[in-house]
Amino acid sequence: MARPPRKKDKQPTTIIIMPHSGRPPIYLHIPSWITSLVLLALAALIALAVSFAGSYYRLQSQLKDLQREREIEASRQREMRTTILSQQDEVRNLSAEVEQLETTLVEIERISNEIRELIGVEEPDLTSTPEPSSSKVEGQSPHETIVAAGLGGGSPYQPSNRHMAIVTETSQRMQNIGLLLPVTLQEQQILRGQVLKRLEKIEPIKRHDPEALEAELRLLAAAPRRWPVDVEARITSGFGPREFKGKLEFHTGIDIGVWYSTEVKATKAGKVIFAGWLPRYGWTVEIEHEMGYSTLYAHNRYYFPDAGDEVEEGEVIALSGDSGDTTGPHLHYEIRLNGKPVDPMKFLDLGRN
Repeated sequence: MARPPRKKDKQPTTIIIMPHSGRPPIYLHIPSWITSLVLLALAALIALAVSFAGSYYRLQSQLKDLQREREIEASRQREMRTTILSQQDEVRNLSAEVEQLETTLVEIERISNEIRELIGVEEPDLTSTPEPSSSKVEGQSPHETIVAAGLGGGSPYQPSNRHMAIVTETSQRMQNIGLLLPVTLQEQQILRGQVLKRLEKIEPIKRHDPEALEAELRLLAAAPRRWPVDVEARITSGFGPREFKGKLEFHTGIDIGVWYSTEVKATKAGKVIFAGWLPRYGWTVEIEHEMGYSTLYAHNRYYFPDAGDEVEEGEVIALSGDSGDTTGPHLHYEIRLNGKPVDPMKFLDLGRN
């Protein structure tokens, strides 16, 4: 019976060292298991080296990516800082412009008030005038407000809450100006019409002399402008030449057609210098006013004040009638300047602003 083949034993690895000195060679016999172990260790080292190299290059790539991201972030931060600083400068400039505009509006109002005082009119009552909200600290300029709010302080890369607060405050002030501008324009248009109406009543030669013009405007401002009756009535006879009862005469006032006992009111505050009966005028009241003006109310049915009394504008001084030389009930109304009758219509239409 044939014997199975015998497993061949692994032979040791022999390493022959040949010296140069002529000595006999040296034989090193390394068992096969050591050779296998060395090869296995070498393979492990090679695998470890390959893994380390891969990790090294991967880390190098990540490091480069981080460096690029850092450079991008630094560039973004620089851009943000530049933008924030630019915005802060813009807010400062805008706040200064808003302050200048506010100052201009205040100056316009001051000049307007001077003109109103000069021509004797009150500020118009615009019922739709908006009420601007106030977010500005009293007595503090916008520049001081910016400093107080810390504009430019805090982080150089992002706007602070105080920076946003000053932006909001400036925006609110701009909104207020936007609300006031149409009202201011409307007031100026009204004032322009009032001035032009008065200029029309001044002789052209006096309009070119500032002193004479101011004097005439102040004289117009002091004139009685109120209507002596509150009811609707028509002028039945105007100022100037007319025919009365078949005769030509100069009418020194205007006749206002009103019925008996209509309330007659003082057209301007002043002192009563006459109250009683006058030929042709009947029961009459005469009031002295400032700057040489006086007013006369005639043909009354009854009068209330006595000579020497002080009366207020709009105060009832008489009841209309037909006393004196008349053809029916009406009010004869005169305005005199330094004792000389002037056309009341020159002043009455000034009260219709």
